Amino acid sequence: MRSTLITGPIDEPLTLAEAKAHLRVTWDNEDNLITRLITGAREGFERETGRQLLTATWRGFLDRFPPFDHEAIEIARPPLVAVTEVNYIDPSGVLQAWPAAEYTVETFSGPSAQRGMLFPKSEQEYPQTRRIPNAVTIDFDSGYGVAADIPEEIREAMLAWIGHHYEHRELVIVGQTPVVVPMLGFDPWKDMDFG
Repeated sequence: MRSTLITGPIDEPLTLAEAKAHLRVTWDNEDNLITRLITGAREGFERETGRQLLTATWRGFLDRFPPFDHEAIEIARPPLVAVTEVNYIDPSGVLQAWPAAEYTVETFSGPSAQRGMLFPKSEQEYPQTRRIPNAVTIDFDSGYGVAADIPEEIREAMLAWIGHHYEHRELVIVGQTPVVVPMLGFDPWKDMDFG
């Protein structure tokens, strides 16, 4: 499922004060840098894991519904909070809303929540769509909630990433090639089990 952000969160998973405490920074002249590192840690985590940290609204796109009614649609950007709307272009080219009473949504919670799923209720079928790109749109909310709801292991990994990039913010020369300073084998996202 392709997806695009409709309404993003207004906060970050970590406050400036939390990041500065982790970095043992007591001065204010690097607040802008540390704020950018917080945003970079969140964006890097979300990109690498495909997860959504703070609750946001997304729109997913499919060219058609699955061919079999028992086949679930996996919703991107776990953890899924809710599917708010499903629309599709019918074979005549008319935009239709798929009534929520005709489908079921499965959400999963916790640090390693799997992708949510959507599928027709018993005795229901996926609607027929026109054969065009993005014939189906699914609006949904996903994320752990507010910053305090984000699992501590994720927050700690973000702080480790921020600490590394605060200390190593310059390019280095390896041979004759400038590169970002390597993380010396440390990847805070790698060993986390997100299923």
